[in-house]
Amino acid sequence: LCIFNKVMYMIKFNIKLLRLKNNNMSQKDLIALTGIRPSTMSALENNCSLTISISQINKLCKALNCTVGDLIEYIPD
Repeated sequence: LCIFNKVMYMIKFNIKLLRLKNNNMSQKDLIALTGIRPSTMSALENNCSLTISISQINKLCKALNCTVGDLIEYIPD
């Protein structure tokens, strides 16, 4: 989980796990499938992004053949 301005956000993205479960897909391949910028994808995979658009969620779910619940997880503190 990432910490910004001394605040820990409890939302976890499971992108890397889903990507690796999907025939060991590379980050580069996922970027090509989704059109998400490399820096954005890296931030999402490292749980260091404060925002994600509905469009990006849709693209990731389609490319990874998963649901939003598979992609995003809430971890209570």
